[in-house]
Amino acid sequence: MLFRSTHMIIPKKSDLYKNYKLILCDIWGVIHNGKDYYPKAVEFLMDFQKQGGLVFLITNAPRRSNVVREYLLNMGIDKLICENIVTSGDCSYNWICSISDKPIFHIGPKKDYSLFSDLDLNLSDQETCSECICTGFFDEYTETPDDYEELLNTLLDRKIKIHCANPDLYVHRGEIKLPCAGLIAQKYNELGGEVSYFGKPYTPIYELALYEANERQKNSISKSDILAIGDGLHTDIAGADNFKIDSMFILNGVHKNEIVSKNHSSKIDIDMIRDYINSNFSLSEEPRYIQNELK
Repeated sequence: MLFRSTHMIIPKKSDLYKNYKLILCDIWGVIHNGKDYYPKAVEFLMDFQKQGGLVFLITNAPRRSNVVREYLLNMGIDKLICENIVTSGDCSYNWICSISDKPIFHIGPKKDYSLFSDLDLNLSDQETCSECICTGFFDEYTETPDDYEELLNTLLDRKIKIHCANPDLYVHRGEIKLPCAGLIAQKYNELGGEVSYFGKPYTPIYELALYEANERQKNSISKSDILAIGDGLHTDIAGADNFKIDSMFILNGVHKNEIVSKNHSSKIDIDMIRDYINSNFSLSEEPRYIQNELK
């Protein structure tokens, strides 16, 4: 798909401070790598707030915002950056609250049980459930989507819709690439199953973030005031495109291996980045800005 007439640029901080009231910033791949946080990214966001801007962290983590906040604080990230968080887990929780006592099957690891911590759910299995929530792999270090084919075919035969709490396909934990719930949802869709997604790139998570931001700013923020920052083209950048807001693509995130293999210079090759995006992703408008890392 050819882009509309826009020009990707490497931003100046002063322009970002001047042009935007609200930043919606991805977490994993932008602020931290699953092991350590990036001081330059945190410093940039704190400076934006000191200039009068508002920062919301927006993530496809299949956990509620209070759990993500505690995780970030334990990592050493300044509490001022962690005040405003919206997660796909928050959106998933709202849906789970609506299903009452219907039997629900959870695909995902025990670490994601915090999503249901204060709910009296009727937990079930793939043979008897009427609802299904997928937060990830049971074991993200050893399993692949093919390990789920029998389970997914059981759900497919019963015409069960899978609700995917994390549309991400992969994340990096340090240098290790790990699969996410989005891969299982993708596999189910390929088998012919129906999938509903929470989180980026779908608009409800952006609508929730904008609503909460305007609650704090007394309805003074419009879409033209928002910059989304992220490293995932099919989630962060596509989500910004869907929501019709400006975006900044961080190169040294989930796509870094593909981009580094194509970029043979120490400088950012904007034409190469544009060709990479155009060849692999369907966007109506390219990212407004690009940077190797948020700083």
